[in-house]
Amino acid sequence: MCRMPHGGQCFGNSIVTDATDDASKALREVNADEILDALETVSHEVDANWGSESIASLFRDPEVEKLMQKGNTGLDKLETDSAMARRYAQMSFFGKMQVWLQSHKYEIVIAAVLCINVLWMAFELQLSGSDTGYQIGVISAPPVPAESWSTWGRIIEVGDLIFTTFFVTDVVVRIVVLQRSFWKVPLNYIDVAVSAASLFEVTVYHGTTLAVNPILFRLVRIGKLARAIRFVTMTSMLASLQLLVKCLASSSNMLFWSFCLLTFVQCVAGLIVSTLCRDFFEDDSYDVSLREAVFRYYGTFTRTFLTMFEILFANWGPACRVLVENFSEWFSIFFLFYRCVLGFAVLNVVNAVFVQQTMKTAGSDEELAFKQKEKDAQMYTRKVKRLFQTIDDSGDGTLNLEEFSKLVQSPKLKFWMSQLELEYHDLLSLFEFLDNGDGEITLMEFIEGAARLRGGAKALDIWRIETKLEVLFEEVLKALHTTSGKVMPLSVQDACLIYRHMVPVSRIERCSGLWGRCKRRVLAEMADVGWRLKNLNQLTMERINCK
Repeated sequence: MCRMPHGGQCFGNSIVTDATDDASKALREVNADEILDALETVSHEVDANWGSESIASLFRDPEVEKLMQKGNTGLDKLETDSAMARRYAQMSFFGKMQVWLQSHKYEIVIAAVLCINVLWMAFELQLSGSDTGYQIGVISAPPVPAESWSTWGRIIEVGDLIFTTFFVTDVVVRIVVLQRSFWKVPLNYIDVAVSAASLFEVTVYHGTTLAVNPILFRLVRIGKLARAIRFVTMTSMLASLQLLVKCLASSSNMLFWSFCLLTFVQCVAGLIVSTLCRDFFEDDSYDVSLREAVFRYYGTFTRTFLTMFEILFANWGPACRVLVENFSEWFSIFFLFYRCVLGFAVLNVVNAVFVQQTMKTAGSDEELAFKQKEKDAQMYTRKVKRLFQTIDDSGDGTLNLEEFSKLVQSPKLKFWMSQLELEYHDLLSLFEFLDNGDGEITLMEFIEGAARLRGGAKALDIWRIETKLEVLFEEVLKALHTTSGKVMPLSVQDACLIYRHMVPVSRIERCSGLWGRCKRRVLAEMADVGWRLKNLNQLTMERINCK
């Protein structure tokens, strides 16, 4: 029984049944010598009447062609740089402003100004803090001479006013130009709030009639730092920051419960230590200085709670030594057990869960995966282009067969090809596949061919080649024993032999790395064989009838 995957067994049974019915008819068997003689006679006629383009047109799948046309239509809709430039030139001033305010260049400008603003605020804080330290005696020398302090104060005021004006203008312009699109971004509300706070600060600072609490004034100035959150919106430039923010957001629930676990354990451990130290604080037999030293770490709940976090995350030696040296050495066992269990086991488990959650978020994010796919494609294209330039000795931008033969002669180039998943031992076949028929391979042909050859055959490709081979097999059988209303008898053994020869062709496709070349050649050769047999059958029947 002839077998074939995907329903091939039923197809083979039907063919054998048809061939048996045809053989049962009282018709004259065709001699093999007559077939060979007819094949030699009509070989040139078939080549003249049927070109490769005509044969290929017979095996075009209309449904697949429609799908390919839809895909090409989607690709055609992508505008090139020149088309976008022409479209931008035809826009009005308002439209150009909308494009500019949402472009990467504008984001770069805002990012640069934000960085300068943060540095300016750091300089202002350094200057004012140094002056305060000089006044209380911590710093011996003033940061600037006393006679020039008023000048520096005016410079700081002018700088703050310039930054405030710039960012307020930025928000107002974006609200006017972008209109509804501006309010669809949640982080833009932060820009509006920060700009309003900056205006309030300027009004309070320069207004003499308003009495405002200094604490509120300090909070307003601190609120200006929230403007730096706008960096998060610049996803095109800060992809890594975007990944970190998404990972933190996705792990917020786990982060909360991890903090709860650590806080609970720290609280219980602190209560135990503070309770054990209570008698030590009240015992007058101990020196007061020793009790004061221990009290600084474990005297109250808040002190003990802070000390337990210090033991877990910071330098735990002093907090442990103050009890071991001044109270009891048995506390060393408690602290060793505490550090091993909580500081090693629990923290490592929490870190591992965070890493797993981060990798899971990074792998499931479609936008990040798309950007990574683009980067991989660009990197692969650069490597293929570099390989092409290395092979091209003449520097004319094309490769002939002589230059292409360097791939076999150079072990380094062969290794390079294997790294690009283009390793292949049949050099001539590889050259024919990459070439469009003119005997030379251009850079675009080399890149496109390398992209098609990369990797193995997909399931869709295998299914298409199997389907076409099944249809081709049926057409060949019809050409063998059905011509112009007359039937040529075909024995069961011949049908099974042909069927067994046709079926493995589709299985070879599963093992072929160059699936595109295999598919093209198999279809072309099988089409050529089918139409040669059809014309051969017609001529043979005519000669037999004449005899």
